[in-house]
Amino acid sequence: MSQTDLPVIYVTHGAGPMMFLDSPAIPVFGEVGRRSPAAQWYSQLSKQLALPTVPKAILVVTAHWETANSVHISAKEKYTELLYDYYGFPPEAYEIQYNPPGDVNLSKRIKSLLDQAGISAKLDDKRNFDHGVFIPLKLIYPDANIPVVAISVLKSLSPTEHLAIGRALAPLRKEGVFIIGSGSSVHGFEVNAKQSHAFMTELKKVLIEDNPQDREKALMNWDKVLPFARINHPREEHLIPLHVIVGAAGSDRGQLLNPNVTEAQASFKFGI
Repeated sequence: MSQTDLPVIYVTHGAGPMMFLDSPAIPVFGEVGRRSPAAQWYSQLSKQLALPTVPKAILVVTAHWETANSVHISAKEKYTELLYDYYGFPPEAYEIQYNPPGDVNLSKRIKSLLDQAGISAKLDDKRNFDHGVFIPLKLIYPDANIPVVAISVLKSLSPTEHLAIGRALAPLRKEGVFIIGSGSSVHGFEVNAKQSHAFMTELKKVLIEDNPQDREKALMNWDKVLPFARINHPREEHLIPLHVIVGAAGSDRGQLLNPNVTEAQASFKFGI
């Protein structure tokens, strides 16, 4: 196995299942349907990333799984059902299939790393993959032949706790595990284009230009540092996977992965 650290990425996973549907554009967020620039970008992302090796497994930090007090870790050998955690879409949205294998040994390894860092964690052999997991992965790795494990975010939504979770998980990067944070760079339903642009301009600066210490400091205080923070993220469950990814990134600088899509759909990579 290569000892090169795999990169870590944070992706905006779109609006429910809309990247698999014929969907209208959404104000500020832009096009999100199956023919959108965002869906086209996702479909080529595995080539764009040019990872040095096929990942041994994928770990997804999903915004759509919140747990109290302990990080929950999916721990099933097989995933034959999905959690369609969205509402009001046409029937085909509930016929999407994505059935990768699990990796219980990786689940146990994740728990061990979190335990060592003093972070409470529990294995969960009941949880199926929500759309924060299966929507981006079905676009990036449609063959579903790489084992997948998902972890929850904490209901506290604490920047400090989630940066620490990322730091604890960083050793996995040397073990062939590709870590993905799945959320949304903008997740406000009343935000306008000017407010979104101001927020994203500063967020991109923090992630791409700031040194790692200043980056973490800014993310610790994101709702005070970033302009129009609370209208872009009235509740930050879709932003907090980014904190895990930045914690796992260590000293690696960030880069924007998809400059040709609507700014609110920005995704980022840290590392090679």
